[in-house]
Amino acid sequence: MADYADIYGKRVKVFDSDPTLDSSYEGQVWYNSATGTLKSVVAFAAWRSSTNAPFKAVAAGATGPQTANLVFGGYGNPATPSGITTTAEYNGLGWTAGGAMGDGRNYIGSAGTQTAGLGFGGLDSPPRSAKTEEYNGTSWSEQNDLSNARGQGVGTGSQTAGMYTTGDAGPPDYSVYVENYDGTSWTNGTSNSLGRRVGSGNGSQTSAIIIAGHINPSDTLTALTEEWNGSSWSSGGSVNTARKGGMAAGANADSSVFFGGTAAPGVSTATEDYDGSTWATSSATMSVGVTDNQQGGGSTINTAAIVVGGSPDYTQTQEYNKSINTITAAAWASGGNLGTARRQVGGFGHTTTTAVCACGQNPPGLSNVEEYNGSSWSEVNNAPMARVKPFACGVLTAGLIGGGEEGPSPASYQSSAEYDGTNWTASPSSALGQNVNSGTALGIQTAALLVVGSESPNTAVKYYDGSSWTAGPAATPTSMASASGNGTQTNGLVYGNSPSQTTTLEWDGSSWTSGGALTSGRDRGAEAVGAPSTAALYFGGNNPSSTELTATEGYDGTSWSSRPNMATARRGLGGAGVNTLSLAFGGYTGSDTAATEEFTGVTETVTSKTLTTG
Repeated sequence: MADYADIYGKRVKVFDSDPTLDSSYEGQVWYNSATGTLKSVVAFAAWRSSTNAPFKAVAAGATGPQTANLVFGGYGNPATPSGITTTAEYNGLGWTAGGAMGDGRNYIGSAGTQTAGLGFGGLDSPPRSAKTEEYNGTSWSEQNDLSNARGQGVGTGSQTAGMYTTGDAGPPDYSVYVENYDGTSWTNGTSNSLGRRVGSGNGSQTSAIIIAGHINPSDTLTALTEEWNGSSWSSGGSVNTARKGGMAAGANADSSVFFGGTAAPGVSTATEDYDGSTWATSSATMSVGVTDNQQGGGSTINTAAIVVGGSPDYTQTQEYNKSINTITAAAWASGGNLGTARRQVGGFGHTTTTAVCACGQNPPGLSNVEEYNGSSWSEVNNAPMARVKPFACGVLTAGLIGGGEEGPSPASYQSSAEYDGTNWTASPSSALGQNVNSGTALGIQTAALLVVGSESPNTAVKYYDGSSWTAGPAATPTSMASASGNGTQTNGLVYGNSPSQTTTLEWDGSSWTSGGALTSGRDRGAEAVGAPSTAALYFGGNNPSSTELTATEGYDGTSWSSRPNMATARRGLGGAGVNTLSLAFGGYTGSDTAATEEFTGVTETVTSKTLTTG
């Protein structure tokens, strides 16, 4: 008889404490002699919540993998009988808006990827649609129609090799139609055996599976499946929970994960895995049971899937992973309150355990300064003068603030001050050479870049070398008053200028160019000041209606996408840290606040499982 080492190529090891785990430990079994436990690193499945979608969708189309998903159309909420044309793209962390569809529909068939998507059929106020549209990563274009108008079918495959099966094609509403798409036009394929609608499925033109749904008579829920091998249909294994409106992911008929939908009674949170013959109910259950999800489409990977929207919340995003890692979703959490509530502050520090909140307003101008150690704020030496709306950058032991208002004007407008972690040193009152108010600084104390803000000339840029200010090599193309920014003196980013704009400007050390627009116009937000220009995090602020916001966005060097919202809506707040570990503090919420929130990005940790106990 083969032993464990023969089968897996690894021997059981004995340790007096659990080892530091990485991917090399997958399949390794060890005995912890101190605790008397036998452990291993094995793959396990779990669901987790992620960043909410930017629009409310029911019965939308969806396709693409977990880290590059495309969602489009659907009912919207409140319901729009003819469907909506909205499109959104997911990058594995958050959402950004895509190009609008040409025709609003719901219960749309879908296939392909985020940059080569396909949407076809659907229900359209309320007749069945035969329309087909292709997505190129930016915009939709209309293509040749289906031969059989219908919705609530199952779409699989790619943009150049798609397949649409079953659906509602009119009374008796249980279609067995199959059509294949070659990138240009649809042709009739071999009909499947069992008519159904609101089913699920995954695979390709040559290997696919149709799962569950409604069948005759009277919308009976079915557990039956059918498999396609490229030439004929055959019965597959029945799922354990009959349901309609679920989702599925997988590359072919023999490899599928099936989840969600409406069962009898109620909503199902169950997940099932298919090995080509038998379905097994997973220990992983969805975070939130949802009905009327987007139908068809989905990932070709059965170990990483996504589901978006659907009743009851309509915007929730949930991710499924089967791996050796425990994945924790990005989130904001409460931190220790400031000692003094305030707004229009200067914030700096590149970690959440070494943050500084300097000056601000409550409602007179303040000079007091506080430091954060990861759990609480403590009062330290005051800045040389009171400042409201100062610029700020640097780290705890080498910080820089300046400009602003409310001090002994115009001295506060034209001066700056350095912090060494204990004491402040003021520059001469005319050091900046001009008034600076609502400006933005980025970089470090000895190599800072300042974008002036609201004072004329309001497009001026200045450099600081740790001792003196000089004119920068190029002005901004537009005023960036009340903006935020991060990066360095030679590779930086500024964004979110007044009055509540979506502007992003990228700096390469010699010139400014336009970057990806923010997903929503705002200003007076805060940023992860220590983040590089290709990994920005922007949070809070106010919109064009001067409403305080909880919104958070991340930048990847090309485009902005949503992140989990803060708990407290505010503007004029301070920020510190980097994009994966950031801090928001103070601000205005209708009154001055002392609230602090800590942001942690998505984390993955290799996790061991106990096999037996001694």
